[in-house]
Amino acid sequence: MDERKISHMTVERITNISGLLEIEDIWHELEEEGKVYPFNTFEWVLNWWKYFGHGKNLEIIVVYEGTMPIGIAPFMITYFEKGLFAKRIKFIGSTNSDYLDFIVRSGYEKQFYTAIVDFLEKRIDSLTVLDLEHIPEDSEFFPYIMGSNLYYDYEVQDICPYIELPDTWEEYLEGLEGKFRRNLNYEVRRFFKEYDASFYVVKDFELVDRAMDTLINLHQKRWRQKHMPGVFYSKRIRDFHKDVAKDMFLKGELSLFELKDGVKTVVSLLSYHVGGIRYYYISGYDIEYSKRSVGNITVGLAIKHSIEEGDRVFDFLRGDEEYKRNWTSLKKRNMRFVASKPTFLGKLLCKWVIVENGIIKKIKDRFNG
Repeated sequence: MDERKISHMTVERITNISGLLEIEDIWHELEEEGKVYPFNTFEWVLNWWKYFGHGKNLEIIVVYEGTMPIGIAPFMITYFEKGLFAKRIKFIGSTNSDYLDFIVRSGYEKQFYTAIVDFLEKRIDSLTVLDLEHIPEDSEFFPYIMGSNLYYDYEVQDICPYIELPDTWEEYLEGLEGKFRRNLNYEVRRFFKEYDASFYVVKDFELVDRAMDTLINLHQKRWRQKHMPGVFYSKRIRDFHKDVAKDMFLKGELSLFELKDGVKTVVSLLSYHVGGIRYYYISGYDIEYSKRSVGNITVGLAIKHSIEEGDRVFDFLRGDEEYKRNWTSLKKRNMRFVASKPTFLGKLLCKWVIVENGIIKKIKDRFNG
């Protein structure tokens, strides 16, 4: 750990795993006191580093006002990524997390971001670029970094559809397009009439591992039929998601939904539930039941469950896939934000990252199309 004073603020650097473990209670305290996503919770960050941190350096910044922690910048440093001869300061979880941002105690945003920008202005040298992926467009970081002495650029990285949930399921249904609403109601009634159907939420910790295996198998079988790798294509990725699921379950922030035909799981839907928002992360379904619209049935029942639980938002996360448009017209954006020294080389580094982002977007759009 390394500490430096910025006026009456203290900035602490966490550069190893033991230091990260020491601030677990601080991290959880700030999760309670500020806005947080599933992807910058302590559980996600710790497991991500365990499975994907090789070859990278921890650079977590904790800012204190006096003795009180007021925020965390969950940074890491990568080297020569994608052929770029430079260091990148990035969020832990970049590339396979959906929303990444700072964790800030409510009411202390100005103090925290002022300290973070001061830190970055000193930390970024001629061969270092700040490269923040999947940062929501409403992040309070932007006005502070844009007013700094650093050069910056940005581009839209993700489109993220979401539903603002009403008080009742009936009210939500009324807002759907008529044909889709009628088909959904019909398919739900038909499935529960023709099959030994039930909709189940995993509530026993001992069943989480089994439920995750079911989700993985259903998801992978469908994508392999399309001759595509699927999300869970490696053991490392599978083990990461299973460990995160167990940790989030113990914290009360995991919801695993299953649509069943008797004892057989037909659809599995993994979601995280943080701060009154349900984040629909991934699902898988039995391709033998695909003509019964079981995917739509399960999403609909998950939304209904969220409304009954009093959730404010059902978030489909990144990706503007066509099926999401049946459920909502609301969208927000994630940005790819870069900053560097205001030199020719620094600007060139930023340009490289923005071009890289554009290429990746085109590849994703082609697959999604």
